[in-house]
Amino acid sequence: MKNKIIFAALFAFAFASLFASCKKSASLYPEYFALSNGLSVFVREDHKVPLAYIEIAVRAGGVTQRRDNTGIFHLYEHMMFKGNSMCKDSAAFQKTLSELGVDDWNGTTGEHCVNYFFTIPSEDLRKGMEFWSAAIREPLLDEAEFEAEKKVVISEIQAEYNSPGTILAAFFTKTFFPNAPWQLDSAGEVATVQSAKLDELKSIKEKYYVPNNAALFIGGDVDAKEVRRLAQEIFGDWEKGSFDFDSECALQTQEPFDQTKFFVMPNEEVSPQIAQTMIYYRGPDADFDRDSSYPLDLFTNYINGPDSSFIQEILADQDLRVISQDYAGGGYSTRRRTSSINFYAVMLEPERSIPTRAKNFYSLVAEKIIPDYVKTKKIVGKKKIKELKKIRRDEALIKSELFASMLGDARYWWTVCDKDYYYNYAKNLDKADDAGIAAALDKYLVGKNAFVVVVVNPAVYNNLKAEFDAQGFEEVKKENAFWFNSGNESGKE
Repeated sequence: MKNKIIFAALFAFAFASLFASCKKSASLYPEYFALSNGLSVFVREDHKVPLAYIEIAVRAGGVTQRRDNTGIFHLYEHMMFKGNSMCKDSAAFQKTLSELGVDDWNGTTGEHCVNYFFTIPSEDLRKGMEFWSAAIREPLLDEAEFEAEKKVVISEIQAEYNSPGTILAAFFTKTFFPNAPWQLDSAGEVATVQSAKLDELKSIKEKYYVPNNAALFIGGDVDAKEVRRLAQEIFGDWEKGSFDFDSECALQTQEPFDQTKFFVMPNEEVSPQIAQTMIYYRGPDADFDRDSSYPLDLFTNYINGPDSSFIQEILADQDLRVISQDYAGGGYSTRRRTSSINFYAVMLEPERSIPTRAKNFYSLVAEKIIPDYVKTKKIVGKKKIKELKKIRRDEALIKSELFASMLGDARYWWTVCDKDYYYNYAKNLDKADDAGIAAALDKYLVGKNAFVVVVVNPAVYNNLKAEFDAQGFEEVKKENAFWFNSGNESGKE
């Protein structure tokens, strides 16, 4: 037993020393460098298996869309797989992938980035980097392929139109970000994709697919020095562009409502035995208020714990019928300009006046729990803060053992913030305390109007429709969910 205690103490000391020096060490973060043309490169060596992961990402997608070109970035992502200067057509593209031994490849278009990736034998690192260089810099953009791919993209968009999750997300973004909801709609609009011209894709390539708006993420059985040499050799002559994020991306309103809004969504995927209520507030955007993001991360980690006063107060309200710590909580999502803070509760017996109980949940959070936190500034406590910070550090250490997870984190934060936010996160989180949490809650929640939605089974909704109407709940449905179907044609970027 004595030896075990000594070992545990040594491990704790080693862990603390490791994290304290993480800024200088590559142990918790990938190595980073940038080429003179602005291309960012993140590298993580991991020699366990002879494989190399290569990803190239561009800051584009939903966030760079205009009202009149929604879906074009999604369409462009598909066209990247239809041939380039190295592969004469899509068949040659697939053949080259096969010859490289690729068994895992794809591309995605999201709110903040478009990315392309695969895993190959590490001995073919150069070939893999050359492959993505040709794909991103010299796509064929063939007219016939373009017209055929429109149909594929349209089918993908239409396939999601009836999904309850898509409908609710669309309604939320349309309502919560009215200035430019299309900048959160990475899939796009069918009509825009249908009428797209090839010249639009060429314009996107020239403007956004430039090295100073792109990053390489390479990990696995690779040598960082060799990656640096190859990156310079293969991507060094990629011509820098003039894209400026600030002038392209919309400023979303910080206060979308003049009063708290209540909504209800019937969803057949929800059991008639439960109802879920969600409350959303605008949060601090990384482009303008990073200092508030760290205490809010700490706070939302705290409230999801079983011993948090937040959970305990919700469970103590017998009328809410939230029966377990697993059925209530909250979160904060850091974004450049579209951040939000949320709270939720899953309640039993929805047939028992759920509209009133949902409003009571909102009142409990908005009028009691949060104001009490701000007033007393006794929220988490030093001991719990120390524990929560250690949990976050443990998570970072675990991810450092998996190069794909580490590079995924790096790409996410490079996309929604920048590399400095990513590399300095631990240091800034260490500064967070109860006073900072109280200040952030006061700034973003107290006295602010919220988006409140109740999701119930259609049978429950039909039985309580009169009550929902009397309580001022607006129904969320396919017909009013999507910004392009609801008369929202005048949003200003």
